[in-house]
Amino acid sequence: MWLLTRPDIAPRMSYDSTTIAVLRRALDDVLLDARFYRNPSASALEIAEHLLAQAAAGERDLERLKSSAFSKLRGERVQDQAA
Repeated sequence: MWLLTRPDIAPRMSYDSTTIAVLRRALDDVLLDARFYRNPSASALEIAEHLLAQAAAGERDLERLKSSAFSKLRGERVQDQAA
């Protein structure tokens, strides 16, 4: 997909169904949270790309993915790091 060609996202990424479910849940939770609407510093696409970059770095924990996305919304610099 052409939107996901930024350098921090693997161009040919592939995830199992469990990982996809976690990513989907993280995105849904962030987009449904009031903090997403109160601070429009990132679009839904940017949040999705951020979550994919975190997954590409090896992160699979739902709460850490969401926390990282909320940090991005606050304008904090977030490094790709997996536990």
